[in-house]
Amino acid sequence: MKACRTVPYAFFVFCIAVAVLLFSFRVFAQEPGKIGGQRNSLAILIQGNRALGQAALQKAAAEELKAFEKGGRKRSDIDDAAFQMKLAYRRAGYAFATVDYSVGESGGKSTVTFTVTEGPLVHLKKILVTGNQSFEQQTLLAFFERENQGLLGHGEVPLIKADVESAVSRIRDYYLSRGFLNVVVGEPEFTFNPDKTEATVSLHVEEGVRFVIHDVIVQGDAVEGLKGFVQALRNEWLGRPYFSRRAVDLRNRLTDFLGNRGYPRAAINVREEQGGSPGRVVLVADVDKGPLVTISRIVITGNEKIRSNFIRSRLTLKPGDRFDLGKQRESFTRLYRTGLFSQVSLNLQEEKKSNGWPLVVEVKEVPAKEVYFESGWGSYERLRMGAGFRDRNLFGTGRILDLKGNGSLKARGIEVSVSDPWFLNTSVSASLPVRYSRREEPSFTREAKEAAVQFSKEFPAHHLSLAAQYGFRVTKLSGVSAEEINPQDDYNLASAKIQTTYDSRDDPLFPSRGQRCFVTVERAGTFLGGEISFFRFTGGARFFHSVTKNTILALRYSTGLIIPGSNTITVPVAERFFNGGENTVRSFRQSELGPQDQSGDPAGGLAFNVFSVELRQRLKQNLVGSIFLDLGNISPNRTRYERGLPPYQNRSDILSDTFSGYFKDMRPGVGVGLQYLLPVGPLRADVAFNPDRDAERGEESVVFHFSVGMAF
Repeated sequence: MKACRTVPYAFFVFCIAVAVLLFSFRVFAQEPGKIGGQRNSLAILIQGNRALGQAALQKAAAEELKAFEKGGRKRSDIDDAAFQMKLAYRRAGYAFATVDYSVGESGGKSTVTFTVTEGPLVHLKKILVTGNQSFEQQTLLAFFERENQGLLGHGEVPLIKADVESAVSRIRDYYLSRGFLNVVVGEPEFTFNPDKTEATVSLHVEEGVRFVIHDVIVQGDAVEGLKGFVQALRNEWLGRPYFSRRAVDLRNRLTDFLGNRGYPRAAINVREEQGGSPGRVVLVADVDKGPLVTISRIVITGNEKIRSNFIRSRLTLKPGDRFDLGKQRESFTRLYRTGLFSQVSLNLQEEKKSNGWPLVVEVKEVPAKEVYFESGWGSYERLRMGAGFRDRNLFGTGRILDLKGNGSLKARGIEVSVSDPWFLNTSVSASLPVRYSRREEPSFTREAKEAAVQFSKEFPAHHLSLAAQYGFRVTKLSGVSAEEINPQDDYNLASAKIQTTYDSRDDPLFPSRGQRCFVTVERAGTFLGGEISFFRFTGGARFFHSVTKNTILALRYSTGLIIPGSNTITVPVAERFFNGGENTVRSFRQSELGPQDQSGDPAGGLAFNVFSVELRQRLKQNLVGSIFLDLGNISPNRTRYERGLPPYQNRSDILSDTFSGYFKDMRPGVGVGLQYLLPVGPLRADVAFNPDRDAERGEESVVFHFSVGMAF
């Protein structure tokens, strides 16, 4: 009977256990580390933050929050998100910031609440470096410098431990590069003032022995000129700091020396030896020069549309030449710079029983044809549109065909040109452009048909370029209101022009350093086939200097002078200089600075000047603000009509007026601007004020310009 009573009791306990297990499974079943059993809607709350907004913190932890929401709501992802928010605070100088979180559910909705304890903003007050004997304190402290906050870099520097650790790493590298191979740079120590708003960083350095090069010895096969090469290397290196890259550098230099003398398979082994006293290093190189190789033939593969003759013309190595590593590299550069290939390789194909080896040139072509569209905006022309077709491999010859057209509310034009970037297989570029253009200026409309022959050559190592042109243009003018301003409506112009340019800017669209200077001389005359005669000189300089990483000082000066030919009193209005507008003196509208005709329209002059100073400050990512001052003039600064005088009767009078007024009546423009950096150039808005407004001439107090591209 006892057994019968035990069975129901055990069964009852078993049923209760199963029920509990099923209930537990239903309520708690989930993968380990996950929050919530279902994909409820999710809310992210951040509290306690003042210095950094919620958007900034969510952006800092965007990947982790996304992983939490989409990847099963693992607690580890929330841990990572809180850590990233803390790092954002640390990068802002809040060295004691912490970020905690809690997870809750209400009404079928999951809520993650991050609680921020910011702590004080900590500024870097002082840096103490000890143990340094070979380098001055200021030299090492320079590694801790960072771009300060605010305009022109003024303001206190927040403590960012990651930046301090990076500076310590750079100090260590600095010592190593100067021969201190056993240097020990300790971990930075941080001490704080009582309220933890200021920090002092202490760093101790143990320099150790400085290693220097005591001698360089090259032994093994003899090669003509090797002894002189090694002696020059000794003169350069002896007594200089030793570091591990020196051995690699010696091997590379010897490889280049032998390769340039026809030994492409030279074997070079470099080892280090003690030079007799601690810190003295002797570099010993064993040389096996290998075979002396000549080029037996050129083998070209991979070209489909580009002719093999074009590729051969770019090579500086020819069949029968002794192999030269420098020429091989130059050939690679010349082929790659054509822009016609995505891949280029030049390799010798070894033939064991002969010293004549083929040079195999393998290329991979890129598409040579393209259709492109351009757009822009100018305060005078308004919307500008352009389109074109370019074939950079015309008939497989590497020559360039350009077809392009453009139009705006004030102008339109079309151009066809054929260019040869390697004219007669030289580094000179030649082009034959043919153009048609029509443009409405404030005081006249010009229609022109032009053809030219242009030659140019670049000297990249010196940032120089030289260009020359002969051009012939048929010009038709209309809408000219005064006979004095334009003695003839239609004329033919033939001129020869030469220009030299120096350009060391780091970015042609938005430079932060460097300069661009140019000088142009043009001679127009009847002996060249035209109807008018003059000399025209233009020149300019632009300088860019980075005051800080985000602050740029830009300076510009431009000038020009036209001297009429010996039997000419003046020149047509379309050939004159004008001033004022979005790219010159910005307190004036297009061409409206300077002399006026009887109708009050711009008359232009025979000389001009523009001087500008502009301070550009990066405000946020691609947004840049600027303040500027422009000064400019036109000479003669008044027409004969404005001065109550009859038209010019001789050449000497106009030259006298031009030179006497060359630097007179400089008109100012002061303003501010905003630029948004785009791949095609900055989108620019400028507001310029005229502090010297002449109301009688219709000058405005404030002028607004909206355009694409910097003023200079």
